Amino acid sequence: MKNTALRISSRQIVLLNALGSHHNLRRAAEAMNTTQPAATALLQQLEETLKVSLFERHSRGMRPTPYGEVMIRYARGVLHDYERADDEISALIDGGAGLVRVGSVMGAVPRPLTPSLAAFKAAHSRVRVSVEVDTSDALVPAVLGDLDVAIARLPDQFADIDVEVELFEEGEAMSVVARPGHPLVDARGVTLADLVHLTWVLHPSGSPMRRRVEAALQDASVTRALDIVETTSILATTALLERTDMISVVPLEVARYYARYGLLGILSVELPIAMANLGIITRKSKELSPATRGFLECLRDAVQSS
Repeated sequence: MKNTALRISSRQIVLLNALGSHHNLRRAAEAMNTTQPAATALLQQLEETLKVSLFERHSRGMRPTPYGEVMIRYARGVLHDYERADDEISALIDGGAGLVRVGSVMGAVPRPLTPSLAAFKAAHSRVRVSVEVDTSDALVPAVLGDLDVAIARLPDQFADIDVEVELFEEGEAMSVVARPGHPLVDARGVTLADLVHLTWVLHPSGSPMRRRVEAALQDASVTRALDIVETTSILATTALLERTDMISVVPLEVARYYARYGLLGILSVELPIAMANLGIITRKSKELSPATRGFLECLRDAVQSS
């Protein structure tokens, strides 16, 4: 199969992407504005070129074989890269000098993300920067798509994917927070068992932070089911805490940042949560733009100085 990729047409790439979305040849053909016979011919030519079967035909549609899953993944990568090139060209036409898409977990926003962005924009004022803050389980797959770089943890389920990870921080400390003036903010000797009757604002189920919180509660022999509001938004979290006696778990750096401005109070409860190391995550097989390489230099400098 060596060098056969050079004989794959753009129409076949679009077809693979459409089949990956629709699992039906007729609907895939409609999505790419062609006829079903033409789409069938494109797929047959591609399978003959690769000398493997890419899809299994069933009465309810088409299911990709392991070879088909590989080709769908790479087709989507090609289309994402094309969209990125189109965005960068548009930025240049509009007088800009490129676009960098950055993702970060909440705990890395105060540092190293903020100082690295400040340094980068001071030196590259014409480069547009897009920032997305989310959980690691959402950011890591996004590196395979739209994001250029993420500051995140590598969840176990993504250990073998096409990403490069530069670890830079030992597991960060976490803290339990509430509104200033909450009855437990100034209390001493607070335990996790004292908090189970409260409503908790936590990341969604399955996220790395949520799993660590649940594990800490189990280790403390707290078996009562919690009353939980799920969100990844720090704005929603602080707004809920401001108006209620709810509590939340956030990275210590974030808690200290908001506490300095009187927006959060930090409870004295010990929270034995060992978060996985943070790292700079990029896609191995993706050629980084000059703007992205420039941002990475600023990010690495911020990591080293923090």
